[in-house]
Amino acid sequence: MKNIPLPGSTLSILALSLISASAFAVDRYVSDVIYVPVRSDKAPQASVLQQGVGSGTKLNFIREETGTDNNLWSLVVTPDGTEGWIRSQNLTDKPTAAMQLAALSGASKDVVALQTENTQLKAQLTKIQQEHQQLLTDTEDMRQAATTALNLEDEHQRLLKENQLLQTHADVVKADNEKLKNTDRFNHWVYGGGLVLGGVILSFILQGLGRRKRKSEWR
Repeated sequence: MKNIPLPGSTLSILALSLISASAFAVDRYVSDVIYVPVRSDKAPQASVLQQGVGSGTKLNFIREETGTDNNLWSLVVTPDGTEGWIRSQNLTDKPTAAMQLAALSGASKDVVALQTENTQLKAQLTKIQQEHQQLLTDTEDMRQAATTALNLEDEHQRLLKENQLLQTHADVVKADNEKLKNTDRFNHWVYGGGLVLGGVILSFILQGLGRRKRKSEWR
């Protein structure tokens, strides 16, 4: 078979077509959501009690039996209370991948929320520790001030007692001084009186001696 060469214009058109198809293409994903009917009996021909239960729906499992089609069927109760049969192959004892992913996303959000809350709690703890340290400092200052005040009061009382003792001692010294002064006055009076009396006596004696001398001269 011979290769038929294509004109340049034809190649350009094909290239543009491929580029256009790539440019306008959009993404699509395969859905894992299915809907399972709930039947009145364990047979494909049994009447449908509930049109479809979405994947991930939590059912209350009662028992499992073999149906008319030789497949296993499960007797279940739906969330709205409907009791019926569902093919066992459509059931699983674990949450679906979508539910696990949703739970994982929720857990991730919880982790982020916990990290944020943890950061806030750390900031609050730091603030509380700073306030506690400040309270300790203020308490120590108040204690020192109170101790200083008590020391000043003790010193004041000591000085008052010392002043009272000094005042009492001064009063005693003053009283003793007055006594000494009175004693000195008495002694001076006694000494002065003695001197005067002695002078009088001496005068009498001298006068007597003078009289005797004159009498002796007359003889």
